[in-house]
Amino acid sequence: MAKGIIFLYNLFLIIVYSGILWMSFFLFMNGKDKILLWIGIVFAAILIDDIVIFASELFQNFAELYNRIFMIVPTHKTLIYLTFSLGCLIIFKNLINKKITWYDFSILGFYITFMFFVPVLDNSAWKIWLYYLPSQLYNAYVGTEVLWTIKKNPDFYQNSFYRWCKRLFRFTVFMNLCVIAEDTVVIFHFDVYSKYYINMNNRSLTSDILYLTYAAFAAGYLIYYLKTSLRNNTIVNYVNSHTHSNLPSDIEESILYRFSEAYHLTVREREILKVLLLDKTNQEISEDLFISLGTAKTHVHNIFQKIGVVKRLQLLSIYEVYRKEQLNAKPDNETPSP
Repeated sequence: MAKGIIFLYNLFLIIVYSGILWMSFFLFMNGKDKILLWIGIVFAAILIDDIVIFASELFQNFAELYNRIFMIVPTHKTLIYLTFSLGCLIIFKNLINKKITWYDFSILGFYITFMFFVPVLDNSAWKIWLYYLPSQLYNAYVGTEVLWTIKKNPDFYQNSFYRWCKRLFRFTVFMNLCVIAEDTVVIFHFDVYSKYYINMNNRSLTSDILYLTYAAFAAGYLIYYLKTSLRNNTIVNYVNSHTHSNLPSDIEESILYRFSEAYHLTVREREILKVLLLDKTNQEISEDLFISLGTAKTHVHNIFQKIGVVKRLQLLSIYEVYRKEQLNAKPDNETPSP
């Protein structure tokens, strides 16, 4: 009965993690969004880890072998934690449009090095507790850092997308502290670590809750990305077609001009925006406007900051709403500046 419940529970986890994994990779192949790639990588690591834990729960011989190897060379677990922490760092920083600092990488490198050296200690509960501790502390640090960034820049992080992000970051900090608490109780009061006998509980229920909640957030982001992509394909087609036939070019230029004025864009930024609305990459913007790639990236970053977005899809969505409002509004005599 117990093994049947364990089997069904793990089957459920595998289906959830696999669904997020393949959907994120599928969307990445179509959209090339870095966040989508790393969502897939993170859930690939989670899936592999769960399969190993699943096997240790069902097969006693495998559990004994795995525990003995883990106490000597826990390479598998270390790589899982490295992938997970690096993925969270990249995803969280990209969600708030911030670069990863050398400080972030330095702490990550230190904690991974620490995890490789912990196994040289004698078998004990302290050895295992010290092995798991750095990863939870680092993930809590990443969540705290991005929350602090949002708090320092309240004007930039105002829309509903960032409110969604803040919930994710707060949950990350809280749940990693809960994982530390659960590990402390289980490792010191239920597991057995000795020279001759090892009995480990490889599953962490708080970690499962954390991963399943991440899966829910990831599914929400994937659905949001898919819906926005489908909607904004129409916007790109609008912009392309309107330059040819549907509406006079002066009307489209007037809408673009008013949008630029509403968000205080410079003349050069308006030119960049016009190309951005065609869903072109930074490299294509550079080539079309005969500017360096670095200059194109700087202008795009400034446009994103002024409009309050972090993704091209968000920019296209905001422009679509504005454009529809302008087309439905009563016409006036205002014309764009040359």
